[in-house]
Amino acid sequence: MLKKFRNILIVWGIITLLYTVWSIFSYFRSESFTFHLSGGLFVSGILIFAIGMFSHMSATGLFDGIMYGFKRNRRAKLKEIDADYEEDEEEDPEDRQVRKQSAWNWVYVGVGSTALSFLVALI
Repeated sequence: MLKKFRNILIVWGIITLLYTVWSIFSYFRSESFTFHLSGGLFVSGILIFAIGMFSHMSATGLFDGIMYGFKRNRRAKLKEIDADYEEDEEEDPEDRQVRKQSAWNWVYVGVGSTALSFLVALI
């Protein structure tokens, strides 16, 4: 279970740590560590959530319609150059399902981090 989230948590931890340290050294007023940690958790949560949502939109095929026009133009140009040109196969539905689930993992971590930032802010 943790293996699925390992890479996400590494990215999340790095973003949280970098923002927290930057926040501590860049504020002119003295604030508590939990204030800075809350900000780091919020920023990393929003970024991880955004990565997950864009990955999910890509996995569900939202951009397929946009890419179709580009592929059609590319295919026509390549057919002019090489009449024997063959188009690549479409993505397997099972691979797309795996990408969707992976994208949801990013979204879950992002939402959890954002919620955790609000809890830390209340302390």
